[in-house]
Amino acid sequence: MTTPSIRTLAVATIAAFGLAGALHATAQAPAAPAVAPPPAAATTPTDPLPSANEIFAKAIAASGGADLIRQQTSRTQTGIIEMPAQKLKGTIVTKSLSPDFIFVETEIPGFGKIIQGVNKDIGWSIDPMRGPSLMTAEELAQVVRDASVESELNPSFGFDSVTVVEKTKFKGTPCYKVRFAKGKGGSTKYYAVDTGLLAGSEDSVESAMGTMDVVTVYKEFATFSGRTVAKVQEAVAMGQVQRVTIDTLDFSPLTPDSFALPAEIQALVTTAKTPATATPAPATTSSPTPASPGTQ
Repeated sequence: MTTPSIRTLAVATIAAFGLAGALHATAQAPAAPAVAPPPAAATTPTDPLPSANEIFAKAIAASGGADLIRQQTSRTQTGIIEMPAQKLKGTIVTKSLSPDFIFVETEIPGFGKIIQGVNKDIGWSIDPMRGPSLMTAEELAQVVRDASVESELNPSFGFDSVTVVEKTKFKGTPCYKVRFAKGKGGSTKYYAVDTGLLAGSEDSVESAMGTMDVVTVYKEFATFSGRTVAKVQEAVAMGQVQRVTIDTLDFSPLTPDSFALPAEIQALVTTAKTPATATPAPATTSSPTPASPGTQ
């Protein structure tokens, strides 16, 4: 399963605390004097691009194989979460049971504890600033898609179309650039040419602050219980870096009971499902019509 904590959950959580700073403007270099254009370089034929299915098959094999992925439907991950520029460091625990149970607990000294989760068709979060809240349908769909085994076995799952764009470099690594379209949005992913592993992604993520563009880098791959995953995942959003480093990764079975809704979230769900009752208007009594002068 793809860890949901970086792209969707933890990035949105930290951003909700107003920790992300403004983007830094880059200075423009002075214009170079006009010179005659160099002669056109001779073009050389390039190898045809692999199909999306070929890229996906190599990624699946490199991460442990389809059979192992199907078996490991439960996942418990612990690690460290950091925002280096702000000198913030805390812990993060992620639990998931495919296809639609997720729990993420992030704790940063000085800022408190943030917990988020998914229980089937209910996505929720509790943080010190906003208190308990429910995810929108769009947020929920994105989180579930990112975390599901189906998405790892079939990366095009949940998207309208997939296109292999080009062979390029992502953070210095030769990669195949693959575009996943979903309505007006989507995602761009970069698969390493040599290993086949996912090297990075570019996404638009729905969060408490609105839509954010997030670039994620996956690196320092290691093997846990036969699965090869990125130990370090760095996300850049709003000019700020957020890093998650995995300490432990366990695939022991979990049950749906592990993802029970907190009482305050259950209260929100109950309120949302209870139709509003119209308040009856107060009863009014009519005063007797005063008699006209001269009448008995």
